[in-house]
Amino acid sequence: MEGMQTMRIDFLPARRTHASAGVFVFSIFLLSPYAAPAQPAGINWQLTWSDEFDGTGAPDPTKWDMPEYNRRQNDNGPDGWWLKEDSYLDGQGHLIQRVKQIPNRNADSDPFDYSCGAIRSKGLFEQCYGRFEIRCKLQTQQGWWSAFWLFAESVFTVDGSGEDGTEIDIFEALGWTDQIGHALHWDGYGEDQGTAGMRPTIAGIHEGFHVFALEWDENEYRFYVDGEETWRTDTGGVSKVASYVKVTTEISTESWATSEYWAQDPSEAVYPDSFVVDYVRVYQDSDSSGARGHSERPPRGPSPDPLSVAASSGIAILRFTMSENADVYLGVYDSGGRLLRILINERLGVGAHRIVWNRGEDLDTPTSSSVYLLKGRLGRHPVSGRFVIAK
Repeated sequence: MEGMQTMRIDFLPARRTHASAGVFVFSIFLLSPYAAPAQPAGINWQLTWSDEFDGTGAPDPTKWDMPEYNRRQNDNGPDGWWLKEDSYLDGQGHLIQRVKQIPNRNADSDPFDYSCGAIRSKGLFEQCYGRFEIRCKLQTQQGWWSAFWLFAESVFTVDGSGEDGTEIDIFEALGWTDQIGHALHWDGYGEDQGTAGMRPTIAGIHEGFHVFALEWDENEYRFYVDGEETWRTDTGGVSKVASYVKVTTEISTESWATSEYWAQDPSEAVYPDSFVVDYVRVYQDSDSSGARGHSERPPRGPSPDPLSVAASSGIAILRFTMSENADVYLGVYDSGGRLLRILINERLGVGAHRIVWNRGEDLDTPTSSSVYLLKGRLGRHPVSGRFVIAK
């Protein structure tokens, strides 16, 4: 097409996400590079994965899975559901996880149910060892709780140790108390379960934003609130298994949850209420050896060929080649991170592929020269970059 400028999005070597040798990140070299957030002081931390929650609508599907089911079923009262609609971006750089009262969703006789939000990096990112950090504003009402935690499916394996996988609760927060919970759980959730925890009291913890962090190495776990260490432990045997990240809220009307020792009665709260997240960031000690701190799963197949974008006169043409059958997601976003159009979200076969985006089809898209973001995933390989469509 005459006058069309072609920009190539090339694979650049990067630290392994999901610990697969040969996993690469795309970037466009014709535009300014992404500026990494400031790193925490202390160890020489290298940012390996993050989300600043820019934009509007649903969280980035290339980073987060959003479960939806009856998380807290109660035979004697309203249930607590995880619904996708209760995790969303507010357009001001925040993830909102909302709790609300909803109509009864199942066949029981409850007058109503509750719902809240949850996101997790399951199947998209996991890491063993490093620094895991969240900046957030806690809820202020009783009846429900918010949490930032790590999980691996091997937590269910019973072998008398947490080394083969531990649920790591970096924090759990209740709306009615200034206590913050740190906890470890291993060997499943039955009679063999091992548990350890600490509940420091921090005055004013529900006022404004705070930073909660875990530093995890092969010897111990170290927990922090606003840079102050609150717990250090190796109880249960330190996990040596890569885990995925979870940011969740939960609500329950079961007796254990409504007791004075946990969340208390949710019927006494005013809804909707919200848990607000500014960012989630994951780091790794850059002085560690190459494989340390990541899952040691085998590679997931060869990376696809570079993806190219040719853009002009209101049209962008994307071309790429798949070397194996895989699920593909590609979305176009405006410069503020708002999703404009999902170009593709389906399984593609081996071979060359071509996708055309006509900017004029999106009526609220500016018609003048504009910068757009491309985000997605070719199989297990993340895609991110920017391109310009001239007037």
